[in-house]
Amino acid sequence: MSPTPLDRCASALSQVPEVEMTQRRSGREETEFPMYTVLLKEVLQMAVLMSFEQMRESNSLTVFDEKLGKAIFVSHQWVGNSHPDPNHAQWRVFQEAMQNILLGVTRVSLPISAELAFGRLHCPSAADFNADSLYVWYDYLCCPQKLSLHAASDRACAIRSIPTYVARCEYFIILCPIVEHVDKRRTLNLATWAERGWCRTERLARELSARKVGYTIVIESATQQTLSLDILRLLDAPGLGEWSQESDKAIVASALVQMVWNKLLYLLEQGDLHGYRFLLNRQGPCCFRGLDMDPVDGLVPGFHTEVDPFQRPGAFSLARFLHQNGFSHPLQRDSAGWSPLCFAAMKGSPALVQELLDSKASPNDRLQKPEGSLFPSRVGVLSVAARFHNNEAMEMLLKARASLHSVDMINAAAVHWASLANNAVGLRLLLKARADLTKRNFVGMNVFEVACSNGAVDTMAEVLAEVPSTNLRLGLHYALMFYGAYEDPIRYLIRAGANLNEPFQIHIQQPAWWILLHLASARHRLSPSSWTTLAYHHAGATPLMFSVLTGNYEAALLLMSAGARLDIQNSRRKTAADLARTVCAPASLVQALQHPRPPGPVEDTPEDCFFI
Repeated sequence: MSPTPLDRCASALSQVPEVEMTQRRSGREETEFPMYTVLLKEVLQMAVLMSFEQMRESNSLTVFDEKLGKAIFVSHQWVGNSHPDPNHAQWRVFQEAMQNILLGVTRVSLPISAELAFGRLHCPSAADFNADSLYVWYDYLCCPQKLSLHAASDRACAIRSIPTYVARCEYFIILCPIVEHVDKRRTLNLATWAERGWCRTERLARELSARKVGYTIVIESATQQTLSLDILRLLDAPGLGEWSQESDKAIVASALVQMVWNKLLYLLEQGDLHGYRFLLNRQGPCCFRGLDMDPVDGLVPGFHTEVDPFQRPGAFSLARFLHQNGFSHPLQRDSAGWSPLCFAAMKGSPALVQELLDSKASPNDRLQKPEGSLFPSRVGVLSVAARFHNNEAMEMLLKARASLHSVDMINAAAVHWASLANNAVGLRLLLKARADLTKRNFVGMNVFEVACSNGAVDTMAEVLAEVPSTNLRLGLHYALMFYGAYEDPIRYLIRAGANLNEPFQIHIQQPAWWILLHLASARHRLSPSSWTTLAYHHAGATPLMFSVLTGNYEAALLLMSAGARLDIQNSRRKTAADLARTVCAPASLVQALQHPRPPGPVEDTPEDCFFI
């Protein structure tokens, strides 16, 4: 097959001198405002936060260069309206956490959900942090803060330079301890950080940076630091976040265009054509949704077609889509097993989906290979559209008689993917077409349980509205084990009537869970981790115990306030307080768990359950 224009474009870019490629990869492009940083050793000794102007006056700022060492970018919510941290509560946590990491008192751990999904990934150790000099970028210290016109101009330049700052940093720190906003009187935590538009922008800048190495670390307390994976927040588009000033969204939209453009160019330089296609088509739902800005159309020059765009606009759009994605015809596949329809389902253009269907593409087309940790192999295009909230594309596929019963390698159907993505509208479309809510995936989880596992409150509500008698069994456990351990999903399940004191039990009809838990429990004595600890203690454990074992301490306090019993023991005769001591939970939580209420009746174990 002759090279496509995309092949030729990538080949030409691969000839770019290595020094230029390294410049883009490291983020060493010229910035509009210098990347001022503070040496970590000095940060740890700072008694109070000083503004950029005060730091510059005291000669405490260093313009960062990667020859000096490594940099840390700190992403956080401001705790006050006019000051980032009036009481220094958040700042103290950062200082103590970094001190603990450097001394080896605490380690960056891998969350249970991440170990289950990706295996045991490397987490940076004290040796990694101590290997080089470390410099910290923190907005209040390193960005102009005054209200003068000159300072405002410099501040705007610094904001536009944030993507480059992020690209230069080895470590991206999400600083999100539980603190109260001093002016708004609301609790700030990881969930509220993830809702902020600026925080989403900084995270996306990290994801789109042209660098191959680096770590994203969540600091929730001085003793709790965990590795975070960008894939888990794939759909957290900045435009859908919370903004104090709507005018900031225009600034972000412009910056995102440049970020996406640079990343696409970098992927072509590296010869990663599938990575290029993947970003080109997911940028709409993942980057620009909610912003008044069109996604980048593509980087491949030389488009030409005989199709008249006025007489046949759909055919013209398809021809341009194939050109930019490097496909010779509508039914081709790339090396990763994706067809044009797979990419179109992710892109979300209903007209493009329809044009491909008219070109004989199958509405039951599917991925031929796994897509990293995002999709297993054999995921259908209907599931892809559901996952990315492309509901108009879903309607096109359903109209073309896409199968509701088609499953992938983990036995998940489109209804599971809509539920996982918290796509209530998409789930409603599938239910209208008579999708099966009781269908279970590989590990035996039905649609409602999948929603619980991802904290998908909208799809939880949709399922309960459709089937009010839905069994809430293990809903709290799944939320705490995976990605639903936040206030909103936990409160929703409690209000819906979930059993606060339900013991974790495995049904005989769920052999995959039995195998996973049995193997991890057996491994615990030889090679312990957060996941093996949970597996070892899971039998008979209540949601409160799960919240302790998974490190979701805020959820533990929420369950306690809702009336969770503290005296119940799991099958290893451990109470929640015992487990809190085992995992070295904060002393305040251990103390709170040591005052049980008088015991009440404990639910009997159903006959079709057994313990490991």
